Amino acid sequence: MVKEKVIFFLDYANINRAAREKRYQLDYHDLLQYVGEERFLLDAHCYVPINPRNEHRLDGAIEDLWRAGYIVTTKVGTIAGGTYKCNFDVEITMDILKVVYQVKPDIIVLATGDADFVPLIQDVRKSGVRVEVAAFVETAGAQILNKCSGFIDLDVYFGGYLAAQQEPLEQEGSVEPYHDLIQSQQDEQKEVSEHDKAEQDEDLLPSHESDELEETVACLVEQMEKQPLVSAPDLSDGPDIYVPDSREEGGLHGNH
Repeated sequence: MVKEKVIFFLDYANINRAAREKRYQLDYHDLLQYVGEERFLLDAHCYVPINPRNEHRLDGAIEDLWRAGYIVTTKVGTIAGGTYKCNFDVEITMDILKVVYQVKPDIIVLATGDADFVPLIQDVRKSGVRVEVAAFVETAGAQILNKCSGFIDLDVYFGGYLAAQQEPLEQEGSVEPYHDLIQSQQDEQKEVSEHDKAEQDEDLLPSHESDELEETVACLVEQMEKQPLVSAPDLSDGPDIYVPDSREEGGLHGNH
């Protein structure tokens, strides 16, 4: 059976902030494999904002993302009072539209809860490409949940990930060490100081650019449609970066 071609786009600041609010430590390499389960994962893009007051704080995280298989795009934000602004809406929109019109994947998975992407999602769906949104329900806008083709609940994913880590340890009779490990991780998370939270928090100012983004999408769509299509490369002989997941049959995806 021919696998569906999928390309993953990760709004790092949005998902990372939501995960920290729930005291989750996401494994972005594992998340990439989860998204590509039973599919042909063509590529993955990640967009990371940089704090202008501490431009090298995320260097390690960015290197980890590259090693995990992401194409990482960074941008230094602008200082705004006690925080900073760094909006990737236009960059993500342009990259997704290029992929849709040039590569023509079967599925776009957009990891974000930002409802400003609703106009983009609607235009991509009209082109015949399925758009799945991956996010935490509590922090995802109602409109983005209603307008996407399918929803991947990251709460379900995270619960399954923890269960997958626990099972082999229990089979080996290592329940107590595992319990101690989890407890130590939880204690470690609880001990994060307010100063660390403030420094780690992306604290990006709320975006009120839905109308502007909608106009940008319409303009970019018009430009893309005027450009000659570039045939997608023959993938039959190319490298396949899809790594099958070892979870039980069926996975945990929502509406694949």
